[in-house]
Amino acid sequence: TLMHRYRSTAADGTDLRTAVTSFSAVALAEVPELARYRYRADGSGGAQLHRAYDWMRRAGLTLHHRDSITRLADGSSVRVTRRVHDQYARPLEITDLLVDAGQDALVYEFTLPAAV
Repeated sequence: TLMHRYRSTAADGTDLRTAVTSFSAVALAEVPELARYRYRADGSGGAQLHRAYDWMRRAGLTLHHRDSITRLADGSSVRVTRRVHDQYARPLEITDLLVDAGQDALVYEFTLPAAV
């Protein structure tokens, strides 16, 4: 698997959002662009994974997203768990995102590719 960690902080240094994404062995086997990051786990360079879904589609995978949103007991934080599978129900990615809803907005935005 490939793990990617993300952290966003406010000006005072407090966490606004943190995320951990795990890409499966299937994703790494099917998507060459993701596989290139497997051996860069030393953190020597920042991962540019914002195009991961484009790479997956280009590899012939049909993506199915399922986002679960949970308000945490502290009342000010929200957890979003995203699970992405392909057309064969193989897991590709799991992301766990924690947002301080008192200081940051949770915006859900997506773009569908044009029909061919």
